[in-house]
Amino acid sequence: MNEEIIAGRKRLEDELRALLGNIFVPEAKVFGMVCGCTGFAADLRGLKSDDVVVFRDKISAILEDISRSVGVEPEFIYARKLPGSDEVVTLTARQLCPRCKREFAGSKAAPRPDIMVLKKRT
Repeated sequence: MNEEIIAGRKRLEDELRALLGNIFVPEAKVFGMVCGCTGFAADLRGLKSDDVVVFRDKISAILEDISRSVGVEPEFIYARKLPGSDEVVTLTARQLCPRCKREFAGSKAAPRPDIMVLKKRT
């Protein structure tokens, strides 16, 4: 799995740079949460929330493909902004646990103000 994470980080950085210019992805990881959700997350520098809005579908498709390559079925894809800023600091694809799947099923809004929902499949 190490090779897939490294390749996914590089692919995300390369594709975002091709779309937007100077984007840096210093870290990517696969995670498991206490609730049971799993996911793929990448820390970023240089990405703005307006860029995410414009390229929402392309960014979602890249994250879906990368997360599947590391064994995560992406059900909830989102960008996390630095609070009080338009700087996007993390892109995440999560496979939801049963509890979170129920919580997100009826919600139309983002779970927090610093979260931009890119894709939700419940």
